[in-house]
Amino acid sequence: MARSRRWGRRGFTLVELLVVITIIGLLASIAIPNLLSAHRKARYARAASESKTLVTQAILYGNDKHAYPTSVAVMRAAGYANMADVDPWGLPWQLSPGLTAGAPPRQTDDVYVFSRGATASGVFPVPFVVFTGENGSVGFSSIYGSWSGV
Repeated sequence: MARSRRWGRRGFTLVELLVVITIIGLLASIAIPNLLSAHRKARYARAASESKTLVTQAILYGNDKHAYPTSVAVMRAAGYANMADVDPWGLPWQLSPGLTAGAPPRQTDDVYVFSRGATASGVFPVPFVVFTGENGSVGFSSIYGSWSGV
């Protein structure tokens, strides 16, 4: 009698523990890539949203001040876009030449702001395409609209 009670309290065997660890490892190997992909997509969505806001605010600034802002900091200091000087990857926003020159606004200007993307190598898509390749640039143009590398 005493022997059968001790057998029931012994705990888990090594094989049972290895099976549980293997199952947890398999589940983690499925979940982690999905989490990383979701994190990358969230950064691209944030960059797309912020670039559109920056373009809209730059156009408003240009119409109000009769010259485009030369940087995101200038817009923020004037009370327009409350955005950081850097994109979600910590890189500075890329502004269209008309913006950086502080040119007077014209109706035909292509005002754009973009992030160089996860690889920091993205460019303004010429000729314009909506998809700039995986991990490419992401931004917004006042003429063409949005583009993304996700």
